[in-house]
Amino acid sequence: MHLLPFAAGVFMLLILPGPTNAILAMASQDLTVGRAIGLLATVISAYLAVVLLASGFAGSLLRDHPVVSQGVKLVSASWVLYLALRLSGIGSSRVEAVGVRQLAVTTLLNPKSLIIGLTMVPPTQEVATTSAIAILASVLLAVSSIWLLVGSVILGQKKRIPSLVRRCGSATLAAFSAVLMFSAFGG
Repeated sequence: MHLLPFAAGVFMLLILPGPTNAILAMASQDLTVGRAIGLLATVISAYLAVVLLASGFAGSLLRDHPVVSQGVKLVSASWVLYLALRLSGIGSSRVEAVGVRQLAVTTLLNPKSLIIGLTMVPPTQEVATTSAIAILASVLLAVSSIWLLVGSVILGQKKRIPSLVRRCGSATLAAFSAVLMFSAFGG
């Protein structure tokens, strides 16, 4: 049975703090059921798009052309740094709530999706593609719900993100950006 190890491995990778999880936690500010459904659908759609693309044919492209891989990491690092700066309030008069668009782009650029697509998805000869997609979507739903819950507990129904939480979130995103930048240059 290859689905159980796949599900467990994906869960262990996705539950770790990362750019998407940080954005999800921040996006849980003043959360409603409708907004939660939209955020969850965004994460699942973005992850599935990248994982399916990576497991389908991007793997050979990234392996054969390291410059492309490096470029993806640099774009990801730049986007996450931009979000960190926006969250900190630098360059703007007020901090806006994190939206679906930022969550979608962050998730599309999240290196975890490439890791899943390139190294974790079971081969189609061993597991049906639809089964792997269903397992991945289920794990994404569970992990994203956990991070929304964590964010909701921290932020509650406040209309503004508390400055300490905003600074911690910004620092976390800046750290992820630095790690991505470091890995892009062979670190």
